[in-house]
Amino acid sequence: MMNYEVGFLTEMLRIYSPSRMERELALFLKDSMSKELGFKNVFVDEVNNVVGEVGSGSPKLLLCGHMDTVPGYQPTRISKGFIYGRGACDAKSALASMILAASKVADKQDVGKIIVAAVSDEEGNSLGLKELLRRGIDADYAIFGEPSGLDNITVGYKGRLALKLICETPSVHASAPWMSENAVERLLEVWQAIKASFAEKGVDGDRYRSITSCLTKIRGGSSHNVMPGRCSITVDIRIPPNYTTTQILNNVKAIVGKFERDLSFPKFEMQILDQTEPFEADRNSPILRALVRAILKIRGKRPLLINKTGTGDMNTLGTTLRIPVVTYGPGNPHLSHTRKEGIEIKEFLQSIEIFQAVILELANLTRSK
Repeated sequence: MMNYEVGFLTEMLRIYSPSRMERELALFLKDSMSKELGFKNVFVDEVNNVVGEVGSGSPKLLLCGHMDTVPGYQPTRISKGFIYGRGACDAKSALASMILAASKVADKQDVGKIIVAAVSDEEGNSLGLKELLRRGIDADYAIFGEPSGLDNITVGYKGRLALKLICETPSVHASAPWMSENAVERLLEVWQAIKASFAEKGVDGDRYRSITSCLTKIRGGSSHNVMPGRCSITVDIRIPPNYTTTQILNNVKAIVGKFERDLSFPKFEMQILDQTEPFEADRNSPILRALVRAILKIRGKRPLLINKTGTGDMNTLGTTLRIPVVTYGPGNPHLSHTRKEGIEIKEFLQSIEIFQAVILELANLTRSK
């Protein structure tokens, strides 16, 4: 017989919810949280975020996870102690654990206020989190739910600068290339200069502390016998915590400007697609200490503190609210977005215990201050 916790996660996985299509899942969570799980003040906002709370007073802890998944339906099934389905790892299991853990302390005294936010569009442009922050949220500490594995806590993410560069030149017949500039070739020269500049700033053997750049999209040319008169590229730059996105943006602008000063080159247009600052958690914060204690209590081992070369919503949450925040959740991140995406049931159930223990440990730590 399936227990409530496994059934709750299974139902979440059955509801297909790629970015910007979270409405059905949002309504399911609102209904469950308000009618079955003891939450109060539960609401769904205009971008399909679901927010509810239990408890009152201090400390005020925000448990934040995302409902959306990458596109691609994956049938939900249970087999050999695992639940498989799109979002099982990234990151519906973490969100379900947070909701269920908060529900289990709803009737306890002196645990403070726990706010659970299920946000939309994390796999897209973080529309949900941005709307949550625009509305304003009162919290002292936060945990963002992403797969780290039960024995790891993510304390650092690199920042991200995504740029679109566009080059336009007079288009001419391919038989007379001397009459104009090849937009594709010119823009690729700019890209090579950008890539070389950041390669010089690398730290040997430490990808987290190095700036990395990747050409993710290129579009140019109109016909097999016409020299390209327009080209656009998208560049993804990941930024370690010893830099700011503004520093990196200024570096790119300087490189582009150098090419523009050469009269043989055309002008370039630059569009900023994303600008997210790097973030590292305070390793002495009460929320990190509470999480370490909770994992020690439930797992019997001290967790590893890890840095990731990607960028997460923790970056925006931490830099905007200016509160201590860490990222944690069940699941193997290497299974995220794959055809084998799944979560071990035992790990999922244990994560609920850990989140519940975090709430109690944080209350004890802050009361003893």
